[in-house]
Amino acid sequence: MSRISGRALGVWSLRLDAAYCLILGIFVAAAAPQIAGVVALPQALLFGTGVVVAVWAALVLWMVLRMQIRLALRLVMGVNILATALIAAAALTAASSLVAIAVLAIACDVALFALSQAIAIRALRSGPGAAALPAV
Repeated sequence: MSRISGRALGVWSLRLDAAYCLILGIFVAAAAPQIAGVVALPQALLFGTGVVVAVWAALVLWMVLRMQIRLALRLVMGVNILATALIAAAALTAASSLVAIAVLAIACDVALFALSQAIAIRALRSGPGAAALPAV
């Protein structure tokens, strides 16, 4: 059975997080008028949020290339925890239960990225031999 190191897990987590943010950011910015119709948030706020999230994706990729992996993981995990709370709060403004569930699903996605980053940080702390996790 092959193993994946904490560093490899961290890099994959950050890269997938960046891809998710890019896709979600572009979608939110492009669909801001439609989204504003189903959540009680201003269209300009939604558009701006989408742009910021897309730019954040590029920053996360930059962190993977230029920063120590532990620091990058900690920073991105912190932002993901904050984003989870903000997205969950946005679900409270939804016009229907179905929309609220969809928004909460996005909050769960972001929380799972934070969890994967926490797992990678823990694996990095354990050292090279103990940091190995089963590869999927």
